[in-house]
Amino acid sequence: MGSGPVVVVTGGSSGIGLATARLLAERGARLVLAARGADRLAEAAAQCTALGAEVLTVPTDVTDPGQVERLAGAAVERFGRIDGWANVAGTSLWGPFEEIPLATQRRLLEVDLLGVLHGCAAAVPRMLASGGPAVIVNVGSIAGRVPTPWAATYTAAKYGVAGLTEALRHELRIRSRIAVCAVHPPFTDTPTARASGNRTGRTLRPLPPVMRPERVAERIAGLLADPRRSVRPGLQNVLAAAYPLAPDRVGRLTARVLGRHLLRAGRPDGPTDGALFAPSPGPALVRGDWGGPQRRRGRVVAGTAGLAGAAVWAATRR
Repeated sequence: MGSGPVVVVTGGSSGIGLATARLLAERGARLVLAARGADRLAEAAAQCTALGAEVLTVPTDVTDPGQVERLAGAAVERFGRIDGWANVAGTSLWGPFEEIPLATQRRLLEVDLLGVLHGCAAAVPRMLASGGPAVIVNVGSIAGRVPTPWAATYTAAKYGVAGLTEALRHELRIRSRIAVCAVHPPFTDTPTARASGNRTGRTLRPLPPVMRPERVAERIAGLLADPRRSVRPGLQNVLAAAYPLAPDRVGRLTARVLGRHLLRAGRPDGPTDGALFAPSPGPALVRGDWGGPQRRRGRVVAGTAGLAGAAVWAATRR
């Protein structure tokens, strides 16, 4: 048996979760991967095993606290302790608020908010019992920093994750060696298009610039190794700093821009709950080529913004 840290990764069979698992495998961690789809989970485990990791898979629906308890118990039974726990499992939900069925909105909260709560509830007692240093990383979103129109329930879930993380961090900091951290990614190129709930009437298109999931995984792995309060990668998070300064103005602008982007662009598409109620089919993939044109356009936007910023800086130095 290896001697690397033992890390549980929920949502470990695709997207950011799989990218995190693969990166941790390369760095010598012993992994416990959780997701609902057993076949895709086994494929993800094979990818990590090929990178040299010792891997335990536990099919788990994070909305069921009993299943998450079994996940934590299996991790301790196999490896003796839990050093890190990454709550990555989640999805999104888009569309006009009144057109999204209440059952779908409740399910989104169960996945994105209660899933994180269940993970923390299963991890904390076992980490306290081990007595050693341990880290929990919760994956939030830029939507947990800036309210996102046309994704009101997703915003509620991610604001909840941000608040839970902050409160739990301060509580555990004064009485344990457990660190609780958050990462708040912007739009990220994962297999989101097939997994998200969508009531926009159009194919989902991310707002550029779109981040690579491997970059988010780097931040998660970094927090597991060297915990701090939170990380907020990407240009969109930089721009989010304007919201506290002018919330009404920024909110209206965001609503208009996203409204045009989500409700009027893209190909016509029917309503779907995505993977909210059942796993979506498909292989274990990190990327989904989500928003390829937007991602390429985002590089141009970022480059232009950088040149403009340099010009302004140069002008002020004269």
